[in-house]
Amino acid sequence: MIDLETKIHDKFTLEFKVGFNTETAERKTKFRDYVMNTWIFVPNSLDINAAKYSKEDFYRDLKSGVRLITPSYSLQELANDEQLLPSQALISNFNDMSSAPKDTQDLTHAIKMYCAIAKSAFRDGCFAITQKEDAENRMESCHQYLTDGRKILERYRHLIGQLNKKKATDRIRQVFAYGDEFLSNVLEKYAYRLRDNIRLKHPEEYPRLEALFKEVLLNERNYREQKGYLCVKADDEKGNEDFVFRASLLKKFTESDLYLNATKRKNTFLVEQILYSLAAGAAMVVATLSSFFFQQRYGNFTLPFLIALVISYMFKDRLKDWLRLIFAKRVSNKVFDTRTDFRVKEKYIGWSKDSVDFIDSEKIIPEVIKLRSRNPLFAEVSGKDEKVLLYRKKVQLWPIELAKASPYPLRGINDILRYNFTEYTRKMDNPSFPLSGTWEDNEYKPIEGKKVYHITIIIQCVYEGNTEYKRIVVRCDRNGIVNVKVS
Repeated sequence: MIDLETKIHDKFTLEFKVGFNTETAERKTKFRDYVMNTWIFVPNSLDINAAKYSKEDFYRDLKSGVRLITPSYSLQELANDEQLLPSQALISNFNDMSSAPKDTQDLTHAIKMYCAIAKSAFRDGCFAITQKEDAENRMESCHQYLTDGRKILERYRHLIGQLNKKKATDRIRQVFAYGDEFLSNVLEKYAYRLRDNIRLKHPEEYPRLEALFKEVLLNERNYREQKGYLCVKADDEKGNEDFVFRASLLKKFTESDLYLNATKRKNTFLVEQILYSLAAGAAMVVATLSSFFFQQRYGNFTLPFLIALVISYMFKDRLKDWLRLIFAKRVSNKVFDTRTDFRVKEKYIGWSKDSVDFIDSEKIIPEVIKLRSRNPLFAEVSGKDEKVLLYRKKVQLWPIELAKASPYPLRGINDILRYNFTEYTRKMDNPSFPLSGTWEDNEYKPIEGKKVYHITIIIQCVYEGNTEYKRIVVRCDRNGIVNVKVS
């Protein structure tokens, strides 16, 4: 299946987290295909068109990061079940620890995976609690969440004794400390996020939990200071720049084993060369036939034959370029621009192909047209006053090879796409303008209006015989993205 999450990443960037999940695929299935087609409807006034916004511009604005889907375990499972694979892998690698390079590599991998899995468990647990409607259930879940969170960190830190007992190398001690600091950051982040959510949305419940939140967070802060880890400070002159930078580095380090070895290349090179050769050959045939004709008519060494020969070769070069453009346009909608091959530890697990083109509104499928137009007036205007950009992605994963690539239960890949709208905002009008006025207490007060542009994105996901659609409306002004509505 395909899981799609959309959120605002920053002022000008929209993030799509696309999960290509092989969990539902049959074990005997050699490969699984996924298709994602994205139609971007751009107001004509923004001047985004094929002449001014090329494929290169689109791919410059689109950033893609492909990684494995983190193996899923609940916070309660990680805290209370020592037989789980992440815990077992961590403990067994500590017990077998030596200075051998392979042992160091295996232990480093176990630490990274344990921390990455724990981070996902903290995130999912926090989100689940904020979605609960029953107050008593929410209170109990908060108690359990904080208790389990402390257990996970205590279990990890208990392994410090093994480091001393086995006389661990400096490298292993350093990696262990990175994991410890990362887990501490994660606990603080989601505990504060949970606390703020309950305090703002359920203020009547917060007093019953305040003491527990305070105990957990203060104990963690004391531990961090004791270890010399960077801490968030309210009066930091640099705005906690150093903490944010280090936290980002720790996140990249602990999740690095989840990122795929992705090799990207141009997918149209061979097709382009064949088509260009055909264009050159066709132009040469026309030029040669013209030469034969004028040679027969005027003879070999005559002025008319010389003029005809020059003109035919001039026409040949123009004809070759025209044919190249025609062939390229005909084939662009059928051939993908790029291909990316995916590997896990040199084991090939699949590929993805991408392509983007401006298309005519007549080529849009009816289902997308229906989702695009929500009221009669908009339907009258939209087709005549906008350009349509079609971004196509096809992914093929090999579930059997993916399962062999790691002892952890790998469920597929996440493609995190970040699309920057800066180019769209260049020709937008001022975000506010005088609209009208009113008299209050015999005093005139102007009323301003906001100028907001609607960029509609329709995404079609096709997998395992199923077709699903998502409608996303991005409201932008010259200052960036205002908000996003997903339906």
